[in-house]
Amino acid sequence: MLEMVIVLALVTVILLFTGPLIGRSNEQVAEQRFWQGFRQQWHLAQTRAHLKHQPTTISYSADTHAVTFTSWRYRFTVMVPATMRVEAFSPIEMQADGYVRPATQRFYSRSGRCHYRLVIQMARGEYDVKKDERVCDDR
Repeated sequence: MLEMVIVLALVTVILLFTGPLIGRSNEQVAEQRFWQGFRQQWHLAQTRAHLKHQPTTISYSADTHAVTFTSWRYRFTVMVPATMRVEAFSPIEMQADGYVRPATQRFYSRSGRCHYRLVIQMARGEYDVKKDERVCDDR
């Protein structure tokens, strides 16, 4: 009986210490999945622009908490995880030749306590996601 109580106490202690780590890990995976989905849809929009000469509008809806890529017959939504907040997102127009006007979109990760800037660059309509190191808690 004493062994059973000791084992139960050890399991409880292990769960108390690993529970928050597992939750944070899941949050980070969800955020990585968002960034991967965004990048995939961005590249698909560029491919449509170059091959089919179709423009794409990329917009954010606070109601659905999602970024939507809309083209002539194509509409795909990338859900923003609950741990992220969109601080600034103005609609992006990817023209039929793939050109995108430079802009900066801003996100905040409650999980990592970091601000992110999605910086759209002039050359070839590429973008870069930059972590603002000044206001980040990398625990």
